[in-house]
Amino acid sequence: MPSVLCEILRSGFMINSSLIRRIHLVQSFSVVFLYWFYVFSEVNSDFRLDPVC
Repeated sequence: MPSVLCEILRSGFMINSSLIRRIHLVQSFSVVFLYWFYVFSEVNSDFRLDPVC
């Protein structure tokens, strides 16, 4: 019986750690995307401010 309990706890921990890893990956991608969007908008605003003539 204790081995079954140990297996249940171990599987729950593995699911939890993979979920945390996935959340961390999503957060990293969102930070990179927001940074890229900020840089892209800054570059566009610089082009808009420069006179063409």
